[in-house]
Amino acid sequence: MDDTVVLSLARAGFAFHGSETQTLAEIDLRIGPGEMIAVLGPQGSGTSTLCRLAAGLLGDRGAVSGAITVRGSVAMLGDDPEAQLTGMTSYVDDEVSLPARLAGSTRPVDIGAVLDTFGMQRLLGRRLDTLSGGERQLVALASLMTGEPALLVLDQPALSLDPDARMLLVRALRSFCDAGGSVLLTGHQHDDLTAAADRVAFVRGGRLVGSARPAELTDEALGVRGVWNTLSDAAHLLAPPLPGAHVNASEALLDVRGLSVRRATTEIFPPLDVRAAPGEVAAIVGPNGSGKSTLLRAVAGLLEVDATAGTAGSVRVGGTELVRMPAHQRTRWLGWVGQDPGAQLSAATAQTELERALPLPPHRRRDRARLREERATDVAGVLAQTGLVEQAAEHPYDLAPAQRKDLVIASALLLRPEVVLLDEPTLGRDLAGMRRLERVIRDFTASGGAVVVTTHDLRWAARIAARVVRIR
Repeated sequence: MDDTVVLSLARAGFAFHGSETQTLAEIDLRIGPGEMIAVLGPQGSGTSTLCRLAAGLLGDRGAVSGAITVRGSVAMLGDDPEAQLTGMTSYVDDEVSLPARLAGSTRPVDIGAVLDTFGMQRLLGRRLDTLSGGERQLVALASLMTGEPALLVLDQPALSLDPDARMLLVRALRSFCDAGGSVLLTGHQHDDLTAAADRVAFVRGGRLVGSARPAELTDEALGVRGVWNTLSDAAHLLAPPLPGAHVNASEALLDVRGLSVRRATTEIFPPLDVRAAPGEVAAIVGPNGSGKSTLLRAVAGLLEVDATAGTAGSVRVGGTELVRMPAHQRTRWLGWVGQDPGAQLSAATAQTELERALPLPPHRRRDRARLREERATDVAGVLAQTGLVEQAAEHPYDLAPAQRKDLVIASALLLRPEVVLLDEPTLGRDLAGMRRLERVIRDFTASGGAVVVTTHDLRWAARIAARVVRIR
C-alpha cells in the first residue's frame, strides 16, 4: 500500500445478508496521514455503514465488494452516545485505562493528560453513571486514544457536545492529525468538527455524490444534499438572559420557580426559574454536565433515587402545583421525552408501542370496542403527525435514532399533555428530520400547548424558541 495513504476504498460496496440492494456501492475514498475527512448525508444514505466498513466491522453481516485497505490500527466511535462505554467499569479512570490493559500493554496511561486533551480533567474519579451523554462520549473517545490508532473513525462525534466541547474536540483531532494520525468523520449535520475537516464528501443512496471544501458549504449547498447545518453565530445565547426576558408568571402555562437538584451533598444546579406561555417554546442551553437533562427530569418527577429536588422549588402547570405529585400523576399535564429514546420503548412494533402507551380510560365492557377504535384513530393520527406511517410495523430498534425519538414524541402526544418536555430532540437528525420535528412542535404550540427543549444546537434554539434559559 502507498505510504501516503492510511485508508483506501476503491469501488467499495456492501450489501447486508438478505438484501437485494447494496447499502454502499462504488465508493472511492482515500485518506492520507494527517488528513481529516468528513462524509455527510441524510439518514439512510449509508454514513454509519461506511464507518463500519472502514473499520472492518461488517465482514459477518453481509457481502463486501471492491478493495479496502488500511495501514495501521483503527479505532471507531459509534453514533449512540448512550452505548459508547464498555460496561466493564464503574469509574472514569478505569474506563480510560481499560483498552491498554485489555491489550496487555505495560505502558502506564496518564489518565489526567488524556482527559485534559478534551477539557475533561474534572471527571477524574467520577462515576460513569453520573456523567451526561456528552461527557460519556468524550470519555469513550479518550479511552480509544490511549491505543494510539493510525485511523480514528467517528460516527457523529459531536452528537451530544456543547459548543465549547466541540471546539476542544476539534483541537484534539487536529493535534492528532498533526502527529500523523488520520480521521474519518461521518454524520447528518454540518458542525464545528466537519467545518474543521480538510474536505467534506457527500453520500446519497449509498454512493458518493461529490465533495467540497468546508468554506464552500452554505445552507443551500447543504440543503440540496439533505444535511442540517448547525453552525451558528448565536453567541448571545451563551450569555445570561437579559432582565425581563422571562414571561410574566400570570401569563405562564408552565411556571417553574426556584427549582434546584442535589445529588448526595452536591448541588447539580442552583435554584432556577423556567416559564413558558401557551403557544411558546422555551429552550434550555448550557455545557455538558450542567444539569439540563436533570432539570427536565425534576420537572417530570423522574429524578434518580440518589437525587432530590429542592424542597423550596415549585412546578406549576396552569396553576396546578405538581412538585409533590408522583411522576405517573404528572403525565396528565406533562409529556416527557428523554435523551435516550430506547429507555422509553418496549413493544415489538411502533404501532403496538403507541397502542400501549397509556391504558384505556375506565369503561364498561360494552364500550371497549368503541374505545379501541378511538385509540386506533388517535394512533394513526400521531403516526402521520410524526412521519412514522410507513414504519408502523417495524420494531422500534430497527428505526433510525431520530425516528425512535419521534416514536417517543408520538407517545407523549397521545397523553394530550399541556406541556411537552423534549431532551436533546435534535440529536442525529438530518434536514428532513429537523423539519419534521419543527412541524410537530409548531402543531402542538398552535393548539395552545407549551414546549421546553434542551439543546446544544444554538442556531436551532434561536430559530425555534421564544426565550432561552442558560444553566451555567
